[in-house]
Amino acid sequence: MNKLPAVLLLHGLWSSPSEMLPVANALGRTGYRVETPEIPGYTYAAGTKLSRWRDWLQAALAAFDALASEHDSVFVGGLCVGGTLSLAVAAHRPGKVKALSVLSPSVFFDGWGVPRLTRLRHIGYYSPFRYFWKVQEKEPFGVKNPLIRRWIAREMENREVSAAGAAALPLTGLHESERLLAAVKRALPAIAAPTLIIHAREDEISTLRSPQFLLERLGSRVKHLRVLENSYHMVTLDNERQQVAAYIIDFFLDRTPPPEASILPFPPRTRVA
Repeated sequence: MNKLPAVLLLHGLWSSPSEMLPVANALGRTGYRVETPEIPGYTYAAGTKLSRWRDWLQAALAAFDALASEHDSVFVGGLCVGGTLSLAVAAHRPGKVKALSVLSPSVFFDGWGVPRLTRLRHIGYYSPFRYFWKVQEKEPFGVKNPLIRRWIAREMENREVSAAGAAALPLTGLHESERLLAAVKRALPAIAAPTLIIHAREDEISTLRSPQFLLERLGSRVKHLRVLENSYHMVTLDNERQQVAAYIIDFFLDRTPPPEASILPFPPRTRVA
């Protein structure tokens, strides 16, 4: 069995592993083996359709099991729906996930940037309209940094997808993500893995009510929330992406450091016990 600890990182729904790249690179430089899998029907791919949440979960579990078969310690982390998937993996593999990092969890869609029409999504879930309605990505694309935001806008215009995700999310995908969330909510008290939650105060999708909900219900005795003050929803790409990586690395290092782990020189290390 490999003594080198591994990390499974799960990107957000209908996006790509690119949105996890800054965190993945930082973890890799620190000495962890990092896997950011593409999940069919979950990862964006032109010409394909979204699959069901149970398919996403089975693929995530398979990726975790593959790492666990080779490594003594496996950490799991994810962004937005990827964070929900991370919690689901921990629920289905009790005692096997070394620790969790949940970024920008969206339990409630109550942020300042949520379109009013999205609040009526449940009506569309149970009508034929769900096959046609798409939630369009618009400014600010989850990013506070204006330069990165302009780059994302160009990518979406030219390729219909960027590191921040696809230009539009089918309503069926949003429905499946809420089904996954419902299953995770029921499992929260049984999840015992140490958990770090990172959430931006100005997250345009979900307020701090979402991470607080998770903190109150998670069964873990070790659970922490880090609040970012200069980012929006896409915390892995925005102004504080280096700080996000540092928080995660600190949290993981305190549990299983890689052999001869190298600490990033920036930003200053802040211990999360």
